[in-house]
Amino acid sequence: MKSKPTVGIVYGGRSVEHQVSIRSAENVFNNINKDLFQPILIGIDQGGDWYLTSEVSANINEGEKLDLKLSVSEPQLNSALGSKTPDIIFPVLHGTGGEDGSIQGLLEVVNLPCVGSGVLGSSISMNKLISKQLLINAGI
Repeated sequence: MKSKPTVGIVYGGRSVEHQVSIRSAENVFNNINKDLFQPILIGIDQGGDWYLTSEVSANINEGEKLDLKLSVSEPQLNSALGSKTPDIIFPVLHGTGGEDGSIQGLLEVVNLPCVGSGVLGSSISMNKLISKQLLINAGI
């Protein structure tokens, strides 16, 4: 029997929208089809440290601290329990460091697929001046 794909739900982060991200991650976690996917919760505390958590919570640093192995051939989220690398990442991060292309770029570098816009689309959409200029130049 084939195992379910694992989805790393990444939430929290260093932005001022940290709490909004936690609420959004609760919605994603509560509504993901657990018959089809195995969610793995990965919280980033306000200091920028990554943790494996058992539930979506503001107490991210009570989880198990993770280390990210930056390797294209074998990216890993390492913990005391062994490798916890998801098949795909669902970034539920708001603001700087989440919606601005940063996390998308990190994931692209280590060859981990992610849900949503890529680096360029995320970066452009966060920069309102550039977005407006591109829309004007496109006649929109």
